[in-house]
Amino acid sequence: MASNAEVVRELYRRADEDGRFPDELLDDEIEWVNPPDAVETGTRRGRDAFHAALESTGEVFDRIAIEPEELIDSGDQVVLLCTWVVRGRGSGLERRQPQGHVWTLRDGKAIRFRWFNDQDEALKAAGVER
Repeated sequence: MASNAEVVRELYRRADEDGRFPDELLDDEIEWVNPPDAVETGTRRGRDAFHAALESTGEVFDRIAIEPEELIDSGDQVVLLCTWVVRGRGSGLERRQPQGHVWTLRDGKAIRFRWFNDQDEALKAAGVER
């Protein structure tokens, strides 16, 4: 069985051009958790809700890219420190935002995804000391 870090690496590697992650690496009841400073806060449950959250982001931006910086394996959680690069659909303006993505995995599948606009907050949420 692949390590949790390998599963997360594979999720991003296999994400399609619309940012859709492969269903076979997502648990049926995966949770998407937005941070308190997100436009839409709260938790979405299930693959359909997970993909809908991704699609709603695509409605605002015509370019979305994730530039991985560091992958940290922390047991059942994996943290991806990255830069989120987007270009506004209407404005054409590009924005670069450091982010932290915290994935929780069980039996080789992602069961929870949390994202943070502050990498230190992501590390703290995953219990990673630096």
